[in-house]
Amino acid sequence: MSSQGQPNFLLIVVDDMGYSDCQPFGGEISTPNLQQLADNGARFRNFHTSALCAPTRSMLLSGCDNHQAGLGNMPTAHATNQYMQPGYEGYLNKDVLTIPEILKEAGYHTYMAGKWHLGELEGFRPHSRGFERTFSFLGGGVSHFKDQRALSEFEQPHTEYSENGETVETLPDDFYSSDYYTDKMIQYITEQSDGDPFFAYLAFTSPHDPLHVPDNWLDKYKGVYDGGYDAIRDQRLQRMNELGLVPNDLTPNEGSGEFKKWNELTEEERTEASRKMEIYAAMIQNLDWNLGRLFDKLKELNKFDDTIIFFLSDNGANPKEPHFYAPNTKESIAREYDNRLENYGRINSFISIGGAWAEVANTPLSYFKITTYEGGTQTPLIVSGRRMHKRGIVTDEVLHVTDILPTILDFANIRYPKEKGLKPLYGISLKPFLQEETKQPVRNTFDVLGFEITECKAIMKGVWKLIFMPPPYGEGEEWHLFNLKEDLKEENNVAAQFPDKFNELKADWNAYALSVGYIRANGERAVAKLGFEEFYRFDPKHRINPEAGIGGDAKKTGKAPKAGTPKKNASKQKASKKNIEPTELGD
Repeated sequence: MSSQGQPNFLLIVVDDMGYSDCQPFGGEISTPNLQQLADNGARFRNFHTSALCAPTRSMLLSGCDNHQAGLGNMPTAHATNQYMQPGYEGYLNKDVLTIPEILKEAGYHTYMAGKWHLGELEGFRPHSRGFERTFSFLGGGVSHFKDQRALSEFEQPHTEYSENGETVETLPDDFYSSDYYTDKMIQYITEQSDGDPFFAYLAFTSPHDPLHVPDNWLDKYKGVYDGGYDAIRDQRLQRMNELGLVPNDLTPNEGSGEFKKWNELTEEERTEASRKMEIYAAMIQNLDWNLGRLFDKLKELNKFDDTIIFFLSDNGANPKEPHFYAPNTKESIAREYDNRLENYGRINSFISIGGAWAEVANTPLSYFKITTYEGGTQTPLIVSGRRMHKRGIVTDEVLHVTDILPTILDFANIRYPKEKGLKPLYGISLKPFLQEETKQPVRNTFDVLGFEITECKAIMKGVWKLIFMPPPYGEGEEWHLFNLKEDLKEENNVAAQFPDKFNELKADWNAYALSVGYIRANGERAVAKLGFEEFYRFDPKHRINPEAGIGGDAKKTGKAPKAGTPKKNASKQKASKKNIEPTELGD
């Protein structure tokens, strides 16, 4: 036990892993160390993040809404009227405090290894935001090997590694991201010479594309996915049913219908698709193996039993193909990478699982990363440790990524600083809930959670969810209403049946948008006007004066964007599920 009687904290985040991928949530992918965590702790169905990774990370580390923490939009999706406005800085701003900043001040050691994605400029790297020792990747995605190859030339400005605030020019020849991050975290914890408690943030870039694994992992899942999408989806749903994660009468999710079915693929396409999923699965098993190495070291140091461990994915599974990242094209990917089948998963390959497997990875939820459907924002959460007493599978309570900071502070018996100018916490402490089997977390009087990123919007209240998806994901100005208790898959828009509930949640959305400073995008892309190099300078001189009245600014007008009206005769309507088109949006 630590000398101060305070627990250690290990916060583990994986990148783009689907809801049902890992073993404790019904997946066929072998993750025995996560299974051990789940068996000795609690796993949650109804934990929500942002639909994209940088906004999630801003909320995770600050406990505040992404619109107030600096990631109101996803770089480089900022509109010109959003660029560098308060809450839209594109990096974790100084209006919020981070978990390590607070804990370090209270005597904790603070360590980070892995993906940051919250600022690559001087003063905004993890070493400047409370971490004592760091090895971090600053951008959104990169080769998992030593070559540090960016996802595209437009991603290059923030494709850097940093150690203790200094840019890392070269990586070891045997570098593989998950292995190296874990090595660093083991090093930091092992080299700690005193008995003070620590906060360790291990943020894997795996299984984010490009899909890569060391050679000895390449064939771990050979043949497992040859049966195709439906077979894996049905097997996962059956296991989830047996575990008690889903209702007994839940039928398989048929998906968006925008991707080819397995029997519509050619033999060559099926071979390629199954191989991509094999590499993806191996990435997840590899990161679990690395967690086992870390857990063994904590046990060896007699620190494991007094460490509270959180495990989550930053958003739903990734549907994006390599040509998604501008200015990539299908032709440039084919020309510049060795994507022969025999090179899948190796250096100089660039593959991803694609939309159809992403839907399977999120079984039984609809859609995937990018969207505010449940497949985009609901991810697995495991909380484990001797100091929290909650055990088993929890399916009812709605939890949010901002809850983790106040929960950690509560377990550490540290008050959140009341400094002038700090944004208010959006999350709540789950400590009473985690220590008492019968106590439910109380968010506020109305129990409302709001979501918005790249104009994809949602509001959740009890069993109800109101959602707006812009084209190409939705239909113009239409909002859809779902009862998630009866319709977990978000298939039946009941807005016309429950107009009062629709209007109530729409008013809740307006209140949320106003309270967090949401700015409606004006349709003019800042990156198109500035160019990528200038965009990534995040220079305030390019800020547009909001008084000019460009776009619908909720902060300026006091009103959220105009709502659409539900379609008539929508009681049995299935929500429109549009295909995802390539954009210039980064990760």
